[in-house]
Amino acid sequence: MKTKITTFFIYAAIITIVACSATTAHIDEARVCTSVADNQCPTDNPVLGTSTPEIFVSCQLKNAPENTDVNFAWVYLGQQKIAIDNVTLNSGSNIGTVNMQSSLSRPTNGWPPGDYEVIISIVGFDKDVVKSFSIQ
Repeated sequence: MKTKITTFFIYAAIITIVACSATTAHIDEARVCTSVADNQCPTDNPVLGTSTPEIFVSCQLKNAPENTDVNFAWVYLGQQKIAIDNVTLNSGSNIGTVNMQSSLSRPTNGWPPGDYEVIISIVGFDKDVVKSFSIQ
């Protein structure tokens, strides 16, 4: 009987350790807009004008442990990809679902027309979320 109880507790401990080390953190609700409320774009606006003063991309970081780093890589897709900015934000002591956003201000001469993307990734994970938009 002691052997069965000991075996049960060993399996329970292993399952607990594996469950705690695995995370289901992921990025959801990626949107582009010109203003945010509560760190979120209220609607997705994938086509913007060249005179837009500031462009925001927002997302929800879901099922994340505290101090999770999320990277936002802004890219212009001209004849070749041009990196515009790269920002890493930390979720701090927040756990569960965290609203996150990054933004860029309009260049002096306005936004170059064309296609853009923001690559959103949880640092240390292999899966990226790519949010595309265009400026006309």
